[in-house]
Amino acid sequence: MQSGRGLIKRLERGAPARLWSAGCSTGEEPWSLAMTLLGPDHAAGAALARRDIRILASDIATHALIAAQAARYRAAGLTALPPGLRNAWTTIDGDQAAIAPDMRAIVRFRPLNLLDLWPMAGRFDAIFCRNVMIYFDNPTKERLISRFADILVPGGMLYVGHSERITGPALSRFTPMGPTIYRMTGPA
Repeated sequence: MQSGRGLIKRLERGAPARLWSAGCSTGEEPWSLAMTLLGPDHAAGAALARRDIRILASDIATHALIAAQAARYRAAGLTALPPGLRNAWTTIDGDQAAIAPDMRAIVRFRPLNLLDLWPMAGRFDAIFCRNVMIYFDNPTKERLISRFADILVPGGMLYVGHSERITGPALSRFTPMGPTIYRMTGPA
């Protein structure tokens, strides 16, 4: 995966795409990812959503997952979204905003403790684990990063939070692409 734009081009050609929002909390990140992938043209995005694209959104907190699956937010909280994405993928009803059903079809919310066994069988094009590792000690972070590398496709991207960095043995498997973005380049 070369970038978000490269992933979109692959989707347009019919290639599958798998993304994981690890530690998704109440769902803002996976919904934003889906909106970004599907774009501001609802008709074109809905056609793209019918292709083989899935976003796994996981969190350890079941109450957060319940809120994320409801896909309803305060309308005032969506002002930071670009108007084209907001208008294409949400419906405003009073002070509430709901995520469009065709976009909801590509996101799956699951309870998952990052430190336990993972049930996923396939690999991911991108993993977003932002502001989660700050709660772990260094040895735990290093094990987690190695596990992420194991399930990324070659060239897959790992996104971490602004106060997080990849360290330890797994660092040799990644190339930094920016302060919080890493490309998996080492052996899987």
